[in-house]
Amino acid sequence: MRGRIFDPTIAIGIAKYCKWGKPQVLLCAPLYRMKPFPTTFWLSCPFLAMRCSKLEASGGVRELEEFLKKRKSKWEWHAFNVKHAILRVSLLSLGERKFLQKARKNVLDKLRLSGIGGIAYRDVISIKCLHLQVASWIALREHPADDWLKARFAAIECENPGSFCQ
Repeated sequence: MRGRIFDPTIAIGIAKYCKWGKPQVLLCAPLYRMKPFPTTFWLSCPFLAMRCSKLEASGGVRELEEFLKKRKSKWEWHAFNVKHAILRVSLLSLGERKFLQKARKNVLDKLRLSGIGGIAYRDVISIKCLHLQVASWIALREHPADDWLKARFAAIECENPGSFCQ
């Protein structure tokens, strides 16, 4: 994931386990050090992360954007992002919500007005990375590009975890 290091303190749960009992997708807190954390679902499966990286390297982000633009309405994409925003805000504790409403309204607005991957949802369909899309698709069991994702990720679990998981 381009040299990014995941801080495990941001994980608040496991959204999906694979058939081997390993965490496939982590559920992340919406705030990290009182700043919006854009990734609600973190793809933790090395097998899927590798497949996403390979597909991204061959133009997968652009291909997914084109698929969504041609086959889905911008309103379907918008609705999916609104669901993400609602989920992120719902993950805040009551104390966090009250604090943000009083002292950091801009942070609360950022959480409310950004969808998958922290991207502001507008009229334009914009995909940040495939890791986010696959993690959200697996965790939520839905995605506007369901067909596209199923065609490229028919197998979402490896056959030998020893090859990928440590």
